[in-house]
Amino acid sequence: MPISQARRMNRIALALLVAALIAFAAFHLLPVGPRLGSDDGWRVWPEVRHFLEAPNLEDLQTMIGISSFLTCVVLILTSPFLIPVLRSSRLAWWLATIVSGMVFAGLGVVVAIHNLGPGTQPGPAVFCLLAALALNFLGLLFIRREAPALPVPDSH
Repeated sequence: MPISQARRMNRIALALLVAALIAFAAFHLLPVGPRLGSDDGWRVWPEVRHFLEAPNLEDLQTMIGISSFLTCVVLILTSPFLIPVLRSSRLAWWLATIVSGMVFAGLGVVVAIHNLGPGTQPGPAVFCLLAALALNFLGLLFIRREAPALPVPDSH
């Protein structure tokens, strides 16, 4: 029995979403770069906690970065497991895809401004984070509804 185009696209989506999860895990284990003392990516969590304990509401760039980062964590960790839901509900698919695109744009710009400017030397963790965002967004774009299976005719 040949595999349908929608099923093939959903398998690609799953591969991209799992790759995003792997890239996000790698982000935590690799150095960010000299700007942050070459600390590994997991060190972003104490910074997030510090900001959440005493938020500076006038620092819009940090607020956008942290809210996008927390949203990306939820999206990247849950997307591979939500494919059946996203496949069957267009509303859920649109919501996840739009939020993923906004996070990709918001956090991607903040990360790029802080780490990819002139005179900076970003570590591999920065590229893993950007790859995780891009792969998650692309994986969501690949999800397709599958046509219901046709009933097998009775041979009686």
